[in-house]
Amino acid sequence: MSQHYWLWSAVVGQIHSTFQNGSPYGAPALLGALLFTIGYYLHRRLARGQPISVGDFLRSIFPARILWHPSSRVDMRMWMLNGLVLASAYGWLAVSGFGCRDLTVSALSKVFGVHAPLAWPIAPVLLISTVLELLAYELAYWFGHYLFHRYAWLWEFHKVHHSAEVMTTFTELRQHPIEILAFVNLIAIATGFVFGLMSYLFGPGTGHLTLLNANILLMLFLISYGHLRHSHMWIAFTGLPGKLLQSPAHHQLHHSDSPAHWDKNLGFSLALWDWAFGTLYMPAKAREDITFGVGPEKADYATVGSSFILPFARSFAHIAGWWNARHAAPRARAVH
Repeated sequence: MSQHYWLWSAVVGQIHSTFQNGSPYGAPALLGALLFTIGYYLHRRLARGQPISVGDFLRSIFPARILWHPSSRVDMRMWMLNGLVLASAYGWLAVSGFGCRDLTVSALSKVFGVHAPLAWPIAPVLLISTVLELLAYELAYWFGHYLFHRYAWLWEFHKVHHSAEVMTTFTELRQHPIEILAFVNLIAIATGFVFGLMSYLFGPGTGHLTLLNANILLMLFLISYGHLRHSHMWIAFTGLPGKLLQSPAHHQLHHSDSPAHWDKNLGFSLALWDWAFGTLYMPAKAREDITFGVGPEKADYATVGSSFILPFARSFAHIAGWWNARHAAPRARAVH
């Protein structure tokens, strides 16, 4: 009885954690996405002089061809696996951001010595911390994303995410656990370093501006158009905004199977690092004709089981091939 109660409590606790207000799938984020979507629908219909109706809104924003697509069903199962079943394990296997902060303070103190905290007003300190944390978060995300596109043995894991043939908000967690763990740890290290630096300069406990217990800038992204990154809605930021912010169209181009779009728009909420490192592909205002997926390999990721197991085998094959090629070369030269 006690074991059943423990298991049930764990499940309920994880569901509560997944849908709590500060979560990406909490009511504020989902309601914000819905409101943004309503605004998008009204703007399009009014600009074209077309009639507005609730039925038309539901059909255009929640099309049956996407919701009932086989790819969407895999999305939902992967979302449940990662968001409900494995989420706690990711927490246990993640580097502590607080630990990274403390290590940074310790290292800076050893190199530069201990000093009295700078006596700055609290407002600019909070603002600087907030912006630096977002920049560090985005740089770590961009770097991890770049690695998973750059190296074939990592791409095999990331390919699970790109195998989606249509996109909904559940596509966000259509990810292999190896990829999730890599991103979580890179972000923890980067943001931990920022808070360590700020704590060293301004004293222990230096924080940031928050909304729903998260960085306010990141949360504003999540409660507005963040969930529309994985959708069929073409909302494009161009010009300077398109160089600074990731619009839904930016990320839809990232999922395109066209070689012109490969390895582009690697950021999460910001396009800034893509702009800085040459991986930015600016979307056009008008919808571009793109298709999603990984071409003929799509059947390989038609189930959760294959999406979980296949990347290990293919990644190992890449590593083994590299290892054999590297160690075969000296032997080949020795023969001659």
